[in-house]
Amino acid sequence: MKRKVLIWLFYFILWQIIAMIVNQSVILPSFLDVLNRLVYILSDESFYNHLFITLFRVILGTLSAFVLSFIFAILSYDFKLINQALKPLVLVSKTIPNITYILLVLIWFSREMSVFFVTLLILFPVLYTQISTGLLGINPEHLEVLKLYPETYFHRLTKVIIPLIRITLFEGLKGALSLGFKVGVMAEILGQVQPGLGYLMHIARMNFETVDLFAYTAIMIMVVVLFEKSMDFIKNRNF
Repeated sequence: MKRKVLIWLFYFILWQIIAMIVNQSVILPSFLDVLNRLVYILSDESFYNHLFITLFRVILGTLSAFVLSFIFAILSYDFKLINQALKPLVLVSKTIPNITYILLVLIWFSREMSVFFVTLLILFPVLYTQISTGLLGINPEHLEVLKLYPETYFHRLTKVIIPLIRITLFEGLKGALSLGFKVGVMAEILGQVQPGLGYLMHIARMNFETVDLFAYTAIMIMVVVLFEKSMDFIKNRNF
């Protein structure tokens, strides 16, 4: 723990020294300036309105992508025709650049809905592939046992399949929340969606407030770390 603190301290000091050498806050603000601005932003109540709305959009899009990915992955696992039909779509969607999704969604939908649909479209192929891989990794012997004791499909799904891939589902959701947050903020920036954290970053960019950009980026990092630590805590308590 002490070593980690010293490593981070080294990088912060190095950042401060480089910023002092550059001596242009528009290009590289100092660590102390960013820290002071970060404290000010976090003490401003109006900021949390932007943050919470961004989180709502991202979580809604992420959970929708997770549910749809799970449903289609299960259908593909049970029905080979569906699996073959989805393969080319998933392959193409995974190779499309994220910026293309954002630009198209901004054309197709309103700015307010863009974050939801961008998050959904980008996360769906990732989650679908991960869940499908988890399903294919199920030991066939477990499924053979089910044939000896016929049960309803719902029982098979909830009592056998989901418990066998629950770690895959959990890790998929954990990664999706982090990726979804970053993608969602990017969509807000390009779409100038307000209110939202991305809109604040857009305003900072327009005004050349580099200190604010660094501070908002630090907040994004903290949110992602909070997501991951929270998910790890839940995992350690329930797995």
